Amino acid sequence: MYKEKIYDLLNKATVKRLTNDGPGLKLRWNKYDHFTVENLYTFECRSPEDVMALYHFGIKNKVVASHAMNNQSSRSHTMLSLTVEQIDASNPDNIITSKL
Repeated sequence: MYKEKIYDLLNKATVKRLTNDGPGLKLRWNKYDHFTVENLYTFECRSPEDVMALYHFGIKNKVVASHAMNNQSSRSHTMLSLTVEQIDASNPDNIITSKL
């Protein structure tokens, strides 16, 4: 979030809009009390190193600027969401999913 707008730091097109103060993405709420952001990029990671590479890519795209009240403020907030899937080797149709 930057200036009360939501941007996808893993989407290069969104990052360009961020620097031009673009419209941002839409936040939605569903009947299960879950908030979601529309049109976020998702990536399949097969190792912790893959996750960290995407994390660092996103952090590089984060906007950092000071303001009158705080020279060290980033004026933005970043969230990372992970969905972990475990497949039972003896029963491949049994997939356990957790969101972090």
